[in-house]
This record gives sequence, structure tokens and C-alpha cells, in this order.
Amino acid sequence: MLPFFPFVSTLFAVLDPKKFVKVKKKGIFVNQEIFEWLLLLGRWLHITVGITWIGTSIFFMWLDRSFTPNPDAKNEGHVGEVWMVHGGGFYHVEKLLMGPTPVPKDLHWFKWESYWTWMSGIFLLAMIFYAGSGTFLLDSSVSHITYWQAVGLSLISLVGSWLFYDSLWESKLTKTNPTLGHALTLIWFGGMVYLLCHTLSGRAAYIHVGGMLGTWMTANVFLRIIPRQLKMVEASKKGEPVNQEWGKNAKNRSTHNTYFTLPVIFIMLSNHFPNTYGNIHNWEILIMISAAGAAIREFFVSRLRNPSHSKTFGVIGALIILAVMFFSRENTSSNPSGGYTPDVKTPVVAASATPSGNLGTVKGVIQFEGPLPELQKLSVPAVCNPSGQKDIYSNDILIQDHRVKNVLVRITQGLEGKTFTDIPNETAVLDQKNCQYEPRIIAVRVGQKVDFLNSDATFHNVKSISKNNENFNVAMPSKNDKVTQVFHKPEIFIESKCSVHPWMSASIAVMDHPYFSVSNERGEYSIPQLPAGTYTLEAWHEVFGTQSKTLTIKDQETLNLDFSFRK
Repeated sequence: MLPFFPFVSTLFAVLDPKKFVKVKKKGIFVNQEIFEWLLLLGRWLHITVGITWIGTSIFFMWLDRSFTPNPDAKNEGHVGEVWMVHGGGFYHVEKLLMGPTPVPKDLHWFKWESYWTWMSGIFLLAMIFYAGSGTFLLDSSVSHITYWQAVGLSLISLVGSWLFYDSLWESKLTKTNPTLGHALTLIWFGGMVYLLCHTLSGRAAYIHVGGMLGTWMTANVFLRIIPRQLKMVEASKKGEPVNQEWGKNAKNRSTHNTYFTLPVIFIMLSNHFPNTYGNIHNWEILIMISAAGAAIREFFVSRLRNPSHSKTFGVIGALIILAVMFFSRENTSSNPSGGYTPDVKTPVVAASATPSGNLGTVKGVIQFEGPLPELQKLSVPAVCNPSGQKDIYSNDILIQDHRVKNVLVRITQGLEGKTFTDIPNETAVLDQKNCQYEPRIIAVRVGQKVDFLNSDATFHNVKSISKNNENFNVAMPSKNDKVTQVFHKPEIFIESKCSVHPWMSASIAVMDHPYFSVSNERGEYSIPQLPAGTYTLEAWHEVFGTQSKTLTIKDQETLNLDFSFRK
């Protein structure tokens, strides 16, 4: 069941409200199956009307560049004409200025394609990113803003950015110095890309940039282009002089729209390619691809009238794309099994055997005191919930009978000057299952293999966030895909993410010694074969923080040492 805003629930008025809509204290919940159908139909509508609108825009831009004045034209207000062939016949199109030309009886307007594209896009944005308290909107590895702060930023990117863009292009400044207007527009665009990519999840940031450009484009049509054309038509009907500045202004906004089209289309497609929005350089990639799209659009716009100019921009666009491909490269060596395997090297350490003899063991239980914390509820697609559970929660907190799972317990002091070469042969496994990582925390040795698995019948990727080890971002498109990685440097912690589902996260502790343990579902941990001595033992939980204790252990001693966390 998915919570979302009341305005969406009106779509279900024709359905049985008792069956599909339930009102609870935390909002309105809609049946998951119906929710999925709404997303599918909404996306279908969005793509259909979007193709129609963008296709019309591209066609009219081509027409305006293709008109050739006819010296024998008899119609007053003649601008130019073009002949075309299609569908077994010839088409003859002539452009006439309003004013000298009477208003035709049957006049076709091109506007609803734009309006429906925007409305369906906003509907999808709200359904995907506003639903479920921001499950897809937020990513703790990017920022720690709240849900409502993210929604506010979302609205600013849509509405606030339009107010800036429109006021800029309605000002005297851009009328006298359009170059400065273009520069300020690009600066604003780059600033918004940077801001969104550093606050929202990568996927949400990209879609919001697309929504921002889409809002500019539709508002251009709704508030500037159509109203000014209406004024010109009305003046022409009344036989009054037509202000051609209205037409120039409308044409200027229409020209802006055509340069926004390819960046918007790229953003729509990028949803399927987490190597873009999930890349550590995602904001630079988006800016560069948008620039490439605009350059390529200029190639098509100017290629008939100014071939040399168009070729220059075509080359610029191609070079930018090649630069992005090189700039965004991450560790992506191929694996014959379909996954990813890096060059596996044994870490170079000083020769030293693991201590043997009468060694001790430290063990204990990780407990939780007080009322249990509230769990984070997730709104996930049906494919992430094959068992059909009513409610799905994040696995960052797992407590049973007041015992805490997934606590890393490790020796942090007392091993100075010692090195260990006994790298385990077994492979650690981090599984993407039901759209969460299982387990949430793993601890491995430097040089030990780690298998990343996709056990879901849906698209995931594996993205590492590391300071000491090499980062990688690899697609996991199919069920049972596997990625194998080896980390060559100790690090606390490497974060593993799925950019497609930003709530999916796991922490990997890469240790340079064998004295560590991760608590099980009963909250138990055990560190065996510990040489006699005095040590500092640390217990870490990603939500509850860190605790440390000093211990002294003797040969053959089993020392019980418990930790207790509270909210």
C-alpha cells in the first residue's frame, strides 16, 4: 500500500473506495496493483503526447528554416514557401504574416500536446517521488534533508525556476542584450543541476531537471506563445494593425523550446541508465550532455541555411559526448558470466602468520534498552514485494527481543605493528533481495572476494562510495546477475548503493586483521583466537552510533562483554 497526496485519490472516484482507497492517520493509501497501473498508463500518456509535441516543434523549426521566398507570390504578407512529398502526394506550405493576411475560417492550433505532456509529467513526478514519504526522492548518501524540505526544493525547481527564467526574458536587459540573457540562463541551469544533484537522489535530481525544462517549455506555450498569437489573430480579425513584436517574442520562446528538447529526451531515457544519474560526477554529466544536445539541435536547425556553421556545432556536440564517455568511466571490466570482476591482486603485506597457541575469545550480546525506535516505512514497486506484505520497512534497524542485528564489533587498538596474511578463501556475499541489501552490514578482509548478487527480477545497479578503494558502478539488469569485487585497502566503511532504488544501501567494512564480528539476529557476536593482551573493542551501528570498551584477555580465557544501545 502506498501513501500519497489526496488529489491523486480523486482518480479513484469511479472505483469502489472501500476496496482501493483507505484513509489512515499518515495519509491516503491506494492498492498497489492500481498504483502500478496508474504509473503505466500515466507514462504511456506522457510518452505519446511528448512525442507528438516534440515532433511538432521539430517540424515547425524545420519549416521556418526551409521556407524560400517566391518572387511571384500573390498573397500579401508572403514570407516563403516549401514543397514536400509524403504519403503519395505533394504538400505545398506557404507562410504568411498575420495582419496583411485575413484570418482563415479553419485555423489549427498546436498547444494541447504541450499541456498534456506537462500535466502527465507532473502526475508521474508526484506519483513516483512524492508518494511514500519520498522513498525514491531521498538518498542518505547524497544529503540528509527531510521529506518536506525535498518537496519544497522540488517545487522551487519547477515554479521558482520558471519565475526567474520568465522575468529574465521579459526584461529590457534581454531585449537589448540577448547574449547576456543566454549566459544568465545557462548559469541558472547549471546551478540548479548542481543543487538538485547534491540534495535529492540521483534519479530524482535528473527527473526534476527535466521537469524544470519541461515547465519552462510548457509555460512558454501557455503564458507567452499562445496568448501573443491570440492577440495577433484578434487584431487581424478586427482589421487592426498587428504588432509584429508579439510574433517575434513568441518565436523567440519557441526557439528556446527547440534547444531544450534533446536534453529533456536524454533525461527521460537516463532513468534506465544509472551509470549517468548514479555516477559520482552525475551533475557534470548532465550539464555536458545537455550542452551536447543543444549543439546537436543547432546542427539540425541550421544545416540547410548555414552548412559550415551546422557542421561546427555537430562536431562540438559529438566531441562533448565523447568527452562525457571518457570522463564518466568507472571500473567496468567485463566478466564472462555477465557480471563484473576486477583484476584480483593479493595485497602486499609484511610476512606474519596469524598467532597460534592458547588463544582467548571475546563474545557477547548487543542489546537495546528502552522503547523500540520507529522504523522507516518504504513504498516499493510490486516486484520488490513478491510475498505481498502489507508494509515494507527499511532494514537499517533490525531488533528482535531487544537484541540488535548488524552491529560491527572490532578491535581498534592493541594490534599495532602486527600484519596478517591469512586472507580467507571463502567469498563474502552481499545480496540485492526484495529491493534491499541482505545483509545490511558485512565485514571482510583486505584482498577477500565479495560477490554482489541480484536476486530480484528487476533492474538494479551496484555503486560503491569509497575514499580509499576504487569506485565502481555496474548495471545488474537481470535476476541472478553477479558482480565480484576485491578491495585492496582497509576502509571503514565502503557504502554500496543501488541508484535505481535509492533506499537500498549496505556498508562494507574492509579490515586488515581478523579480529571482528557482525552481530546475528540474536544480537550475538564472537571474536575467537585473540592473543592475550589489552585491547579496545568498538561496537558500531549505522543508526545508534559507536561505543568502545577496554578489555584485557588472558590465554584460553572466554571473556563476555555486552554492549547496550538506546535511542
